[in-house]
Amino acid sequence: MLLANGRVCAPIFYWPRQIKTYFLHSMRQLVLFVVLTTGLVSGTSAFAQWEFSGAGGVRYVTNDEVDTNGKQLVEEHGFLPGVELKANYRRGDWLVNLGGEIYGGNLAYDGQMQSGTAFSTDTRTTQFRMTTEVGRYLSDAVLLLAGAEWDYWKRDILGQGATLGLQEEYNSWRFLAGAQTRVLQASWSDIYLTGLLVVSSPEHLEVNFDNQLFDQANLSTKAAIGARLALEVRPKASSHISVESDFEWMRIGRSDEAILSKGGSPVGTVVQPEHVRKAIGIKVKYRF
Repeated sequence: MLLANGRVCAPIFYWPRQIKTYFLHSMRQLVLFVVLTTGLVSGTSAFAQWEFSGAGGVRYVTNDEVDTNGKQLVEEHGFLPGVELKANYRRGDWLVNLGGEIYGGNLAYDGQMQSGTAFSTDTRTTQFRMTTEVGRYLSDAVLLLAGAEWDYWKRDILGQGATLGLQEEYNSWRFLAGAQTRVLQASWSDIYLTGLLVVSSPEHLEVNFDNQLFDQANLSTKAAIGARLALEVRPKASSHISVESDFEWMRIGRSDEAILSKGGSPVGTVVQPEHVRKAIGIKVKYRF
């Protein structure tokens, strides 16, 4: 987060603000989309089939913020454990996936103060997604996929000593398109590769400051594009269990400047720098 004159904002700790309004609004949209999609695919067919799965895993996550010259301002990195739930509904060659996931923990934060002095702390991080995808099988080995998801990301940058902290909450809609293909069919296992193009709407960002040092700031980043790859191994000796490794990358453009105020009076401007989110993970999935 940058203040006026392009200086890096000193972290200022703030206890989380409720995101109930944004969450409920987004969930209503997602539920409506899911109901319509499932209705179109399922119809009144008696041949519909449901499959449910749960997964637990860990991701190594990085977030890098850079200025307009490409100079790194902030680097966050660390491991986040998490869980995922998914329901698959198949009718003939059509498939609907409904899923949710949450990962959270602490990331190491390496940034700098307004003066340019290096500053290191931890970021309490939560990443949450709800996703729905529609797929069509071209064969038993190739599945085309398209879908949408709601992404929520909370960064709670902890203060150190006399330096206070800062809390940011992001949410955005994303649209997915790609395919899954079986790359190996052996006596011991089937292996599937999934590739997705991810196009994100601008992230809506809320920034809150401790002790009401400044009023809440609201910004929107630029639309973003990214990619995901996943490799899943399904051992035939344990048909209900699979192991999946995944990688994702997304670059989000710098936001426009927004007015920074205190008690309703403008005191400067604030901007969210360009940032790149990356993650590589592994998880064990159990299908019911």
